[in-house]
Amino acid sequence: MNPVTAILQRLAGGPAMDPRAVVEWFAGGGWTMAALAAVALVLAYLVLERFLDIRSQVRAIERAGGLGSRPGVGARVRGLRRIGLIRACVVVAPLLGLLGTVTGIIETFDSILAGGYVAEMGEGIRKALLTTQYGLAIAAPGLLAERLLLRRQQRLRRLLRTAGHAGEDEG
Repeated sequence: MNPVTAILQRLAGGPAMDPRAVVEWFAGGGWTMAALAAVALVLAYLVLERFLDIRSQVRAIERAGGLGSRPGVGARVRGLRRIGLIRACVVVAPLLGLLGTVTGIIETFDSILAGGYVAEMGEGIRKALLTTQYGLAIAAPGLLAERLLLRRQQRLRRLLRTAGHAGEDEG
């Protein structure tokens, strides 16, 4: 069982997954899995950082009763540049998955040309499917998080406008 399926089963109240199975699954995807893992970590960091930053800006404005009464609160929405980085991670993840797919298919054809052992062909196909699955598993929640962050930034802009500021973007 792969980790994505195991996580879904665990969320539904199923048993925990064996850590050795995660390592085997990860290794089965080849070098592309390392690149996908790096993208996943960067994406998780950026999303968490943006959520916390936007939340702290909104809370500071709400606590101050508006920007005019508290000099320490800025009048700009920070972080659009980081939203762009989140979007880039969301786009890169399925592309890396596709690269793994192509690599796996090439390995499958190589094994067919070398004599066609079923086990070797299966490894190439496995790699192709694992990297595709992982790339999509990163991109889908990343896309949802990006949209949610954009909505929260719009809410922050509205708060700034109501407090009497333009709410310009700082980037």
